[in-house]
Amino acid sequence: MSPRLPPVGRVARAALSRRVPVYGHWGITHRCNLTCKMCGIWRYGKKDEELTLPQVEILAKRLKRMGVIQLALGGGEPFVRDDLEELVGILLDHGLEVRVLTNGVDVPPERIERLVDRGLRSFAVSLDSLYPSRFDYICEREGAWEQVVRTLTTMADLLKGKRGMPAINCVVSHINLDELQEMVWFAKALGFAISFLPVELLDEPRGSSKQWEDRFIRFRPEMKIPRDAGSALEVGERVDRAYDSLVKLKAQGYPILNSTPYLQASRHYLKTGRFPAQSCDAGRLYFSIAPSGQYTICHRTLHQHKHILDPDFEEYFHSAQYEHLRKHEVASCEGCMRACWIDTSFMFRTVQGLTETAKLYVSRSTKQPLSWEQARTWARYDLGNVVPGPNTEGR
Repeated sequence: MSPRLPPVGRVARAALSRRVPVYGHWGITHRCNLTCKMCGIWRYGKKDEELTLPQVEILAKRLKRMGVIQLALGGGEPFVRDDLEELVGILLDHGLEVRVLTNGVDVPPERIERLVDRGLRSFAVSLDSLYPSRFDYICEREGAWEQVVRTLTTMADLLKGKRGMPAINCVVSHINLDELQEMVWFAKALGFAISFLPVELLDEPRGSSKQWEDRFIRFRPEMKIPRDAGSALEVGERVDRAYDSLVKLKAQGYPILNSTPYLQASRHYLKTGRFPAQSCDAGRLYFSIAPSGQYTICHRTLHQHKHILDPDFEEYFHSAQYEHLRKHEVASCEGCMRACWIDTSFMFRTVQGLTETAKLYVSRSTKQPLSWEQARTWARYDLGNVVPGPNTEGR
């Protein structure tokens, strides 16, 4: 076994070998309190399939030995687990950097406070629009916008003066394509960073032949970027305007988590539907764990690896058998735009991605964040249609 290295050392080793799993995503539950239009995972949530706290203790020790630096806890909605605070505490006690990914709805402020008191410094909250009616439509919950913004301001206040980088996760679709620049301004005013993820949707209402698609995404044509011949020019111009502004803001130092290479790849995907061509580092730099503890290199792949709690999992992870299967899975994958996958590769494969990420983390905002009353003034109500028509600017 190689000696343990501090985070900087492990990042350096990962950059050189791309063989250290520095990032993991663990969906601690598939249960959710929302039924967002682009996501279908809430249909599969079962409490009795989730790991117990004693099992989390074993998992934490294992991930630490493997070299994992950051573990993102997603879902479903992590806050539906009543033991989230205890679960996060176990992971933090074992030296893992933890980020909780939440939709920010039905989250009591006292639970956020308990997590911050326990040492959690990293949250990512979903927000896709500054128009309350549009965001409520996406979430399929009236009043969702106000709840999320209240959660954001609570986090900003509790994290003020503490190490960490809270973030907003924004899914880019036909519905909100023309809001991205304002979303960046809003995130900065809150004291948050922001990440943009191009939407992926089913092409047919009856689903597809791909198991991962039927579980994770839905058929929502009103959210899909149109790419037919009649729309190509107009859509291309809208996409270019949006991403030209993001690239410019990124260069000016605005807190956009995505690297410039990822933003450019997102632009290309939204205009053409084609995923980035570079090789993927799934199963090397990053991996996924299901609520049950089943290990996969990515949410798209089948559950054909050993369980993360199997006694010989670590030996298996470093075996030729695992690497052979991993390479086969990567080679047979059509690709994706998942930011925590693709952008992690950009970070370790490109000088620009690495330097931009380092710069972002050393230039954190120290300004007074927005209060709840101030944040509410950012709400937009000059909306003609919740879903923009084919010949509009999205307003």
